[in-house]
Amino acid sequence: MDRDQSSPPLLPSLVLKDLTGRRINTASFSGHPLLILNFMAPWCAPCLQEIPSLSSLARGSEGMIRVQGILEGPTGPDALKRFIGKHGPAFPLLLDPSLTFSRAMGVRGLPTTFVVDSGGRVVSRVTGAVDWNDPRVRRYLKSFISSKAGF
Repeated sequence: MDRDQSSPPLLPSLVLKDLTGRRINTASFSGHPLLILNFMAPWCAPCLQEIPSLSSLARGSEGMIRVQGILEGPTGPDALKRFIGKHGPAFPLLLDPSLTFSRAMGVRGLPTTFVVDSGGRVVSRVTGAVDWNDPRVRRYLKSFISSKAGF
């Protein structure tokens, strides 16, 4: 993962839809101690390999880390149902069918994950699958969270 040492960019404010069609503004992502923003696609093998460890991170972070998935590209309802049925991530997903959010974030490959602080600043990014259960990765994430948080 690359830690951004310069002035970190802010998360852009855009409106996407969740799986029920509800409109969600990306500005609502800020406020959590740490946001893991993962761009993925149902056809991307490394993305699918990463889902179990992202789900584990989402379940085991005691509210200190929010995991948010962004599904890139057009995905028909049947393909989406199969994806959810087979891979069932334990974190919310938003749809980015026209790649508007992906382009705004500079996503060039999948999966791409951004680490965003509580102020909405992108502090790190990685392209490629990550084992989010790896103790080194967990220590890295913990380094962004205040010791008062208890993570």
